[in-house]
Amino acid sequence: MFTTDNQLFTSVFKDHKISLRHVLEFIPEALLSHLSASTKVDYYSKVLHGKKMFYLLLFSIFDNEKLSQ
Repeated sequence: MFTTDNQLFTSVFKDHKISLRHVLEFIPEALLSHLSASTKVDYYSKVLHGKKMFYLLLFSIFDNEKLSQ
C-alpha cells in the first residue's frame, strides 16, 4: 500500500519544481539568528557559522536528485 501511495505522490508532484531561493524566502533571518544565539552553535566557530551550515545543508538537499544518508 505504501509503495502505491508513494508512486502516486511522486507522479503527482514530479513536475512541481521549487527553487531554493523560494524556500529561503519563507525562513526569516530573525529566526535563524535567534536559533543560532539560543543554541550557541556559533560559540566555537570562527568561519563556518550555523546560518551558513543551514544554507549548505539546504543546498545539498536541493542539488541532489536522489538523497541518502
